[in-house]
Amino acid sequence: MISGATIFLYLLPLAAAPVVFHLLMRRQRKRILFSTKMFFDRIHPQLTIHRKLREWLLLAARTLLIALLLLGLAQLVVTGAGSALGLGGKQVAVVVLDNSGSMAGRVQGSEKTKLETAVVGARALLGNMEDGAQAGIVPLVTDLEAGQWGGITSERDLLLDSLNEARVTQAAGDPAAAMRQAIALLKEASSAGGGSIHVFTDLQATEWQAPQTLSEGPGKNVHVFFHRVPTAQTDLPNVCLVQAALPPQRILPGQPYPVELLLRNQGDEDIEIRVNMQTQDQTTPKTTKVVLAAGASERVRLGFRAESPGYHWIRVWIEGDGFRADNRASLSCICEPTGDIYFAGGQGAADFGVLPLAFSPSGDGRDTSLAPRFGGLASLEERIRSKSPLLVVLTWSDACALDTKTAELLETYTRQGGNLLILPTVAGPQPSGKPPAWLGADVENLTVLPEAAPLVVRDGTSEFWSDLRGPGGRVRFRGGLVKQYYPLSLKDDAQYQPLLGVGEDRVALAVRRLGDGQVTVSGMAFAARREGVPEWSTLPMQRHFLVLVRPMALGAVSGGVRNHLSLVAGNAPRSLPAKEDELTITTLVGGQVDWSGPRDRVPTLVREGAYVVRMGTHETFLSVMPSDTEGGTAFLAGSAVPAMGKMPHEVRDLSDEQDFRDELQSASVGIELYMPLLLLAIAAFVAEGLLASPSLRRKRQPTDSKEHEGHPTPKPAAADSSREEVLS
Repeated sequence: MISGATIFLYLLPLAAAPVVFHLLMRRQRKRILFSTKMFFDRIHPQLTIHRKLREWLLLAARTLLIALLLLGLAQLVVTGAGSALGLGGKQVAVVVLDNSGSMAGRVQGSEKTKLETAVVGARALLGNMEDGAQAGIVPLVTDLEAGQWGGITSERDLLLDSLNEARVTQAAGDPAAAMRQAIALLKEASSAGGGSIHVFTDLQATEWQAPQTLSEGPGKNVHVFFHRVPTAQTDLPNVCLVQAALPPQRILPGQPYPVELLLRNQGDEDIEIRVNMQTQDQTTPKTTKVVLAAGASERVRLGFRAESPGYHWIRVWIEGDGFRADNRASLSCICEPTGDIYFAGGQGAADFGVLPLAFSPSGDGRDTSLAPRFGGLASLEERIRSKSPLLVVLTWSDACALDTKTAELLETYTRQGGNLLILPTVAGPQPSGKPPAWLGADVENLTVLPEAAPLVVRDGTSEFWSDLRGPGGRVRFRGGLVKQYYPLSLKDDAQYQPLLGVGEDRVALAVRRLGDGQVTVSGMAFAARREGVPEWSTLPMQRHFLVLVRPMALGAVSGGVRNHLSLVAGNAPRSLPAKEDELTITTLVGGQVDWSGPRDRVPTLVREGAYVVRMGTHETFLSVMPSDTEGGTAFLAGSAVPAMGKMPHEVRDLSDEQDFRDELQSASVGIELYMPLLLLAIAAFVAEGLLASPSLRRKRQPTDSKEHEGHPTPKPAAADSSREEVLS
């Protein structure tokens, strides 16, 4: 029997207060002389006996009332022996199984993983429970692929089968959420609460070191046991694959794109690892060796090429370190067909200089998957509606002369994911008028420099430079000289990113995001030096010029109509760009998830993988990365778990042979005695009221007309004060 409010048990001696009060208030007997006992002898002999019996019963009722109230307030619960008394006492246990990423490590002295050992221990625990016992399983990481583990049940075979579905995730555990769920299951099994919680875990410090916040405690008769799975030490440091990303631009067939990885050596020794990458078009992976210094992070670039239009996935993994659960990552994308570059307006291809040749040296897109097309502004609407081009190129002269309908058409095209490039004509008059206000940019008067000035990179952090950025993150722009240009006038609220400038305050090339599309504005024409053509800059003569113009067509900063998101395992994709309420998640590679439903109930993704999230007509490519905390080597070794705070618990090392009989002795729950004791207290109160009732006393007194023991009833006589005192 267990008390939830022990202080009331210490107050039980107060139940004797009526007895003490009765003894202290007893009247002192006095000896009084009377001339005759005639009047006393005539008193009915049973009257005194009844009165004394009623007084003792009244005293017992008052004492019992106080005792029952104190016992009820003590919140007594019958456990253990309660089953023999028919008052409860069934076994109830909840298994909290640690399936976080750290459980993929090896057990000390064994080749088993820590999760495999924990499952063996959980099966032994369930196997030792008595018939009719109830149990439940709660994972430390909610796993959509593991099926439904929720609920408390007495079907032991069902629980044992569910343990077979346990798999290591790549997410960090949530001890507070798991303990709240375990406590809820115990309360589901018994209104009185009680039972035991068995946590099978490696007690990784990152999860169990910090105190957790629980909305309520486990209850007054809940026993918490930690079964620590010992971790084997490794001689190699852990290297975590922290990040993997494709460039934020459209993918075209046959073109090379970089896959950028961020690796971190979490150990205190240098290590050489192997970085592998495989695409769906490759039968064997490509391997690169990388040396990481102790505690250092390094970015590694690998080449990726999609051979045909459609969905594509990429898998990256590392080998040669001391922990495997954080070594893999997956990416996904869609490869689009050959894109059209539509040069609108102008007097012909010559007005755009070498730009058409830079987009496609062959002219038909065979080498770059970018096919130049030329036409007038009058055919722009038909071109956009029939086959939306990848990029529309316009001169400043035509941009300043757009009619309202064409300007609105271009704005809609750009906001819906198109790319727009505006630049000066190679040889022609200066633009007159004003471009559309939504453009957020204009050009000043033509500036011709007496001597060519160097072009400098203004914003090296822009994604526009991703193809020209080196391993250290620095833009590899080898420079160029400008002879003449139109200084750009950029509105502050347009949020342009200056890319190239002349001097300290002049901008010659800038880019911005507009809706789902991109706008690039240039104050320089891209023309090679030749007779009859003014000298603009030396950029077309640079080797990196071909790389520079590709982000203009592919939408480096726009994100396009499709987006790429990345999140860490153990989180749900909440920050989705579309506004629709319904979405579907489909796996391309990695952890198998096939889910559809409202976005506010989107599940937590706990394994690395590449997924497609569809919301209406929008598609988002989602990459789930492993948690970088699960490769930590710090584990709790003491007899206390700081995460439990002041909650009582025990910590024991787990072995395969442990049978858990001792722990299960405290897994019984029982019945709260508060209500039965309260009902008994009410009954005692009613009995006390009846015994103390004046009407009951009058009914017990003899009547004057009745004769006693054969003596006639005398006439009543006045009683003096002395006799009244004696009879009282």
